[in-house]
Amino acid sequence: MGSTSGSTSGSTPGNRHATRSAQTRQRFIEAAQRLFAERGVASVSVNAITAAAGQKNRNALQYHFGNRDGLLQAIIDHHAARVHALRRDYMRSADFTREPASHAAARALVMPLAQHIEADAGGAHYVKILSQLAALNSDIVNPATRSGLSFQQEEELAALMRDAAAHLRPAEARRRLFLVVSITFHGLADICRAREAQDVTPALEQSARLMEQVALAIESLLAAPALED
Repeated sequence: MGSTSGSTSGSTPGNRHATRSAQTRQRFIEAAQRLFAERGVASVSVNAITAAAGQKNRNALQYHFGNRDGLLQAIIDHHAARVHALRRDYMRSADFTREPASHAAARALVMPLAQHIEADAGGAHYVKILSQLAALNSDIVNPATRSGLSFQQEEELAALMRDAAAHLRPAEARRRLFLVVSITFHGLADICRAREAQDVTPALEQSARLMEQVALAIESLLAAPALED
């Protein structure tokens, strides 16, 4: 029996266009995150991204993302949503009731990122990009930036960070949290680079152990006493 007029089954021109558009956006995200991670966010041109994404239309990036910063924001949003889900599951399954606040905060920050690196092909690119943007995302409690980029605010993580830094004066707490974010992103990014290097040593192949060491370093930094005036 033939299909009737107005049937919603099957592919429509609108559906096909939406599928192609989503595929093009994903190609841009995958190409740009690789180039940003390898060459540096500030060093990659729109033309280079467009070529790496296999697009002949020079206006394609502008059509889908507005501009290069819009594409960078899309990369951040793409990965941040996945890390947020991993962090939510991690915090629900972990028992921090007998642990100091510094331990809970450090592991809640580091370990979901480590999980994302292992689970997502672009995870290593993401942390390398974050290491370049660390200064922009230095205040976890209120992640406002001058660049126009926005970072997802996670209140549960922010609460853990506030508890871990409660023994510090506000100005010193902000400085300490800046170092926490910077060391986390740079540490994980360097582990990824070392793992990718052809001359990697057996010790560096144990990246999971190294990521645990990053969490331990962050815990120590958060727990360190306040500096004397």
